[in-house]
Amino acid sequence: MLVTSLLALDLLAALAALDPAVLGHADDVALTPSTVAYVEARHSETVIRGRPWVPHKRVATIASGTRLVVAGEVASRDPQGCHGKPWYAVRPFGFVCSEHVRASKLPPEPGTALPPLPGRRVPHNYAIVRNDGVPAYASVADVRAGIIARELADNMSLVVDDAIEIDGAGYYRTRNGQLVPRESVGWMGQGSAWQGVVLDGFAAGPAFAWTAADKTVVRDRPDTAATALRTLAKRVRVPLVESSGTGRERWWRIGENAWISATELNEVIVVDPPDGVSSAERQTKTGNDQWVDVDVGEQVLVAYNGSTPVFATLVASGKSSPTPLGDYPVWAKVASMDMANQDWEDKPFMVQGVPWVLLFQGHNAIHGAYWHDRFGARRSHGCVNVAPIDAKWLFDWIGPTLPKGWTGYLPEDLTRAPVVHVRDSARTEGMQFTQERPIGPPDREAERRKTEAAEKRRAAATEADVTLDEPLWPEPAPR
Repeated sequence: MLVTSLLALDLLAALAALDPAVLGHADDVALTPSTVAYVEARHSETVIRGRPWVPHKRVATIASGTRLVVAGEVASRDPQGCHGKPWYAVRPFGFVCSEHVRASKLPPEPGTALPPLPGRRVPHNYAIVRNDGVPAYASVADVRAGIIARELADNMSLVVDDAIEIDGAGYYRTRNGQLVPRESVGWMGQGSAWQGVVLDGFAAGPAFAWTAADKTVVRDRPDTAATALRTLAKRVRVPLVESSGTGRERWWRIGENAWISATELNEVIVVDPPDGVSSAERQTKTGNDQWVDVDVGEQVLVAYNGSTPVFATLVASGKSSPTPLGDYPVWAKVASMDMANQDWEDKPFMVQGVPWVLLFQGHNAIHGAYWHDRFGARRSHGCVNVAPIDAKWLFDWIGPTLPKGWTGYLPEDLTRAPVVHVRDSARTEGMQFTQERPIGPPDREAERRKTEAAEKRRAAATEADVTLDEPLWPEPAPR
């Protein structure tokens, strides 16, 4: 995945938590009253900082037109930061340079970041490219001059803002301003209608399961040779009353003399918080004890407050590049971003407007996937795909909840961030969990080395007149 927005590897910094007593403004910054009550962002990615000076890492970015409550002012102390103009302290936290906003008579709009379109599950209109070599143009003038900005590949997906006609031919304008021939793309709809469930009252142990097959067979005893009583459709929720057998021979009783093979179920198993993931120390630091358990063996995600499960759903984790096991603090929240192949990959792909993204390890993220309905089975290139409704729920739940118009954040201190715990219950005992990757954002130096290696490989292949039909690097970009 290539982050193609300012909300990239250093996009934001430092939100404390959901607790209003923790959020706010630094104790070491003295505020003076302001005559301005509300301000409005002037730029497409207006920066909110944790301190009223530059350099200081961003605490957030907000979209153009987003309105903020002004809590006070701070005189500029560095000419580079705000050119001698005052900084505004804004709610719920952070500081914005007064040059980057304008006064407003209206308060902020209510709601949370990036709401879905009215009556829909997704926040954008999506279209899919129908074949290789579809031209994308930078402007109307370029369409008329035949100047192509880039060629799009089959199955790339686009965010479409509007439709226009140029000299009698139809074009769609994408979110990044490019123009694409209307007949070369098709509408994608609004993604899967699947959604998880809010949990209440489950203790550690088996909770329930969803059926994994289109026709899941219920038998009268735990044996493939037993009488088939009936079949259940895919994603039917069933209780887990008792188990029989182990491994691939394990069965679950779901009712009186009614059994289903464990291989045909996505099991929701409530677990205790792993060491360090949810502790009294972390709760004291953050004001909350959120963490997320992703079991790639069952393709199930469970969200927790401490030892209490609050939400469960089906996911689609990495297939061509497995989702890394380990404990990973959420290092960024991004409301919407474009994802594409990395520079070292030979096979291009692009998905625009991926919604409600929780980056937890390098390029890997929990995010909404509008382009498939394979939740409950491995499908992605490394990320944890969830259905759009679930992605929005998780994005708002994981602290801090971002107000409407706020486009993302990145914690300055990862020890304060909610943790994604990735394990594989399908592995043998003792191998179900290991820390496979480092925490935090991508290592830029490592990525530079990968790109250099790919360039050398491509140059050698060109000299040998070899066509690279498949990517040779072992880690395709997740999406």
